[in-house]
Amino acid sequence: MTDVLDDIRFLADSDHRAVVLDELADGPRSRSELREATGASSATIGRIVQSFADRGWLERDGPSYSLTALGSFVTASFATHRADMQLARELDELLPYIPVRDIGIDVTTLSDARITRATQADPFAVVSRVRELELTSDDAASLTDFFPEPCIDGRYNAIVDGTQTFEAVFAPVVVESAMASRSASKFEAIVASDRTDVYVYGETISHPVMLHDGVGCLVVRDDDNVSIGMVELADETFVEWVVDVFESHRADATLLTPENLTAPMADVLAEV
Repeated sequence: MTDVLDDIRFLADSDHRAVVLDELADGPRSRSELREATGASSATIGRIVQSFADRGWLERDGPSYSLTALGSFVTASFATHRADMQLARELDELLPYIPVRDIGIDVTTLSDARITRATQADPFAVVSRVRELELTSDDAASLTDFFPEPCIDGRYNAIVDGTQTFEAVFAPVVVESAMASRSASKFEAIVASDRTDVYVYGETISHPVMLHDGVGCLVVRDDDNVSIGMVELADETFVEWVVDVFESHRADATLLTPENLTAPMADVLAEV
């Protein structure tokens, strides 16, 4: 076991070694090419290739080095482990708030997801990513209680100035905030578009979800109801869950029209 851990430590202790493996996975490389890829000195590259050769991971053919069958196996295994650890780092704060059991998936499924995290350096990362999706999707759906002006502007551009079809279920606060904002006229145009169906839902929205061109999205919130990240995934089980959540809320929602946009939301929700 100690020898195995030594090999793991050997690879993990140097970024240069990982880069050399990745380079060789793409084909034979000369020592100068490995120096250029890693930024390491000639002496460092020499030590790396020698240690790889001693372990049976690479072989030399003239001026070039290439992976052996064993080296290819080690490279693929190490790359998988690095990807898994990267996922673990991305999910460390998010996972407790992702209802994986309700969705019917496990952490392995999330390895194919695109994870967006809000950080101190970029607290609006989720909003920025949502706006990217808003501007580039052809067919979209959204269940949310948060629809800030940048998102209103993005939807307006995609729907009114573009060709996007959009179905939304909003909390009353979304409508009230939108109509009181500088983007009120754009929100009205979104609701009035013949490519949209906008509903208002009067109860709590526990899991804001979206669909963009068949990809499911879940906005992840913490105990303080702060959006701390977003998961995007095309997995069938995940998408089906997103659709079910959206449709169950839509079934109990009221269709919003341009005529009742300025009415009190309590009156709109009371409409039969």
